[in-house]
Amino acid sequence: MALAPPKGKQKAKPQRPWFPTQGSSYNASSYQSGAIPTFGAAVSGQGPSTQVNGAVGSSTGEGPGNQWETRFAWRVDAIAAWTYLLGPISALVILILETTNDYVRFHAYQSGLAISPLFLIHIILGLSRAPLWLRWIWFVGEYLFIFYMAWRAWHDANVGGLARYRLPWIGDLADAWVGEE
Repeated sequence: MALAPPKGKQKAKPQRPWFPTQGSSYNASSYQSGAIPTFGAAVSGQGPSTQVNGAVGSSTGEGPGNQWETRFAWRVDAIAAWTYLLGPISALVILILETTNDYVRFHAYQSGLAISPLFLIHIILGLSRAPLWLRWIWFVGEYLFIFYMAWRAWHDANVGGLARYRLPWIGDLADAWVGEE
């Protein structure tokens, strides 16, 4: 049987608010702070928007956002590299979860488009009873390519200032898909 302390001696539990007391860095009317999104509102939520050559921006001169920001505040270089490491699986997960950073989404598209056919050929070689030496050469080449692309995405984010390394044809297609979003 647990004994409760007398009423005057009870410890008060600290009450934590559901939401922090400091305000958001976004405008109170922006969708990031819970408001209903409206058409014609500025991308940054800071004022009236302008459209120049098909690009929407703020009239205050600010762009649509920081190119280093991600949806979950993850590191851009690590996410871009991770999109290659598990092939189409990691690319799909990142395309679903990361909706704000074009650099990461570009590498997720490029990873899915480049590595999916490689995995398919890997499976076909295994099922077709190809010679073991051929399967090993393919396996080593496939993973060297994957690790090189992961390193390249990480390196370009750290040293290259988010320069996109484009594979022939696939990189252009991935870039076009990111641009259409």
